[in-house]
Amino acid sequence: MHTSPPARDPPGQESPEDLRLKAERFDRLAHSVPALLYDYVIEADGTARCLYCSAYSKSLFGLDPDVIERDMNTLFALIHPDDRDRFHREDRRANRTGTQFLIELRVALASGEEKWLRISSRPNPANNDGPAIWSGYMIDISDTKRMETLLQERATHDFLTGLANRQLFQECFGIELERARRYRQPAAVLLMDLDHFKTLNDRLGHDAGDRVLKAFSDLVQAQLRAVDTLARWGGEEFAVLLPETGLEKACEVAERIRSGVEQHRIECHDQAVTITVSIGATELDESDDRVETVMRRADEALYQAKRTGRNSVIGN
Repeated sequence: MHTSPPARDPPGQESPEDLRLKAERFDRLAHSVPALLYDYVIEADGTARCLYCSAYSKSLFGLDPDVIERDMNTLFALIHPDDRDRFHREDRRANRTGTQFLIELRVALASGEEKWLRISSRPNPANNDGPAIWSGYMIDISDTKRMETLLQERATHDFLTGLANRQLFQECFGIELERARRYRQPAAVLLMDLDHFKTLNDRLGHDAGDRVLKAFSDLVQAQLRAVDTLARWGGEEFAVLLPETGLEKACEVAERIRSGVEQHRIECHDQAVTITVSIGATELDESDDRVETVMRRADEALYQAKRTGRNSVIGN
């Protein structure tokens, strides 16, 4: 008795069992990867239709995959309004050229939370006359963006007071110098130094000194406009850039700061500390082309204020 050999699938064709195992492996992978995996096609009228969306959509957006598969506009509606134009430009470019779509943007979730995403997709070769299937991923890069923001903040701002540092002040000065020249508007700079700060620091300790610096920066900031730039110039020295302000008005601002600081009491280690500040003021003139020149004049005025008894304002 002869038995027939088991039926074999044609060469190059996977069996139903092979396909089932492959689908299971892909499903396990899609569930374990912290990314949203998706396939979509672009119809002849330009609309996108989702063919597959992984379960990570629930963690990323709070949306079930079938919601996105039924209508991709549900996903597009989450894009932050400020990023939508950029998204559509990149989408049109990728569709026109048939090359990778890649963008980083924000989404605003129904919960009120904002997330930064990196989105990437590529077209697969089209089968027959059908549209190409685009395959891609979305990942949450919010932590990376927060770190980038923090590093940028630390590069341009003073860690203790949160004010602009010398580098950022110089950049703002350059912009204001060009603007003042173009529109023939005045601008002024104040250079301030806390009187006898080293003595206070040695007597009460560095923690108290830090508290005084922070309190002083808050006091000064409260006296300034949104367009003014207050920076920690170094140590106990602070600089202020005053756009559209002549020397007379700058000295008025400086006097208001000096008086407010003198009258304020700062609590340090259960005792009230009083401080005073000396201020030098100068106005930009047509010959100024470098921040160093202007700051040198302001420093000369500050030195005069110190030499004449401190707790005063001198214009130069």
